Amino acid sequence: MTKTATLRRASQLLQEAEQPLLVCHVAPDGDALGSLTALARALRSKGLSPIAACADSVPSSFNYIPGVESVVQDVDDFFDLVVAIDCSDPARMGRFQELPHFDQHPLINIDHHVTNVNFGDVNLVDPQAAASAELVLRLLDHLGVCLDETLATCLLVGLVTDTRGFRTDNVTSRVMRAALRLMDAGASLPYVTHHGLDRRPMSVVRFWGAALSRLRFEDGIVWSCLSLEMRRRVGYQGDSDAGLASFLLSADDARVSLVLVEREDGAIDVGLRAAPGFDVARVALRFGGGGHVLAAGFETEGPLEAAEERVLEVLRRELRCQRPSHA
Repeated sequence: MTKTATLRRASQLLQEAEQPLLVCHVAPDGDALGSLTALARALRSKGLSPIAACADSVPSSFNYIPGVESVVQDVDDFFDLVVAIDCSDPARMGRFQELPHFDQHPLINIDHHVTNVNFGDVNLVDPQAAASAELVLRLLDHLGVCLDETLATCLLVGLVTDTRGFRTDNVTSRVMRAALRLMDAGASLPYVTHHGLDRRPMSVVRFWGAALSRLRFEDGIVWSCLSLEMRRRVGYQGDSDAGLASFLLSADDARVSLVLVEREDGAIDVGLRAAPGFDVARVALRFGGGGHVLAAGFETEGPLEAAEERVLEVLRRELRCQRPSHA
């Protein structure tokens, strides 16, 4: 199906729905939540009654995103369409797949991860896009939705946070033109950058401090592991690495960063980042995860020490096989 045909079919399904269920991925980030809230607001402006949902609770660090307070964790089986947002595979939607009639409704898959498995009835998937927010913007244009300041702010959150302030290698002139459109519609780049990249709760600062105290570096890999006990001690409520993997990659001589976080249910959340020339998506795929060449993640079984050993073994082997495209 061509891109135009995909947009047309996705628009048709949305216009025929009354109460679509919009689901972003577990352990949500700025792109997932910005895209989710933007699409929900846009559909409400078209007379629909969307349900914006995430299986995990929304961290307080995202309270600056307009409409994020309406995101729910529990859903009744009253919806007539499913839209997966920023999910590379169905498992990233979490427990919503277990709803009794989930499989009886059409599913639109909106995503930009290179590892997306095209699990939707309609797959609005473009690995060349810098963020899922970019794809939501295209869909809103096709639906004839007019941008307002709130909508634009939500989408700009997605662009800014997923590109780390327009610094990733997938930032093109097309991405910058999209950002300018959003700014022209009223979104404030300084506001989004400040809250999305420069501010974090004190619990996250303490979380980083605990992780840095356990920092390891070997063979170009910088990594740290956070146990559930450590998380509780510092008061960190999230399950993800809170952006720590990206920070660790800034260390001199680091080729890959790795952060393992023990979740409440005993599973281990794993975040990977790589310098240009290495592909961590290949590592994530080996564990059933996904993401981008330079940023990927997955969930694996505990205990934490065993997961650390297992992931490092695969990562080291993969790095030996891959040659950097440039130093």
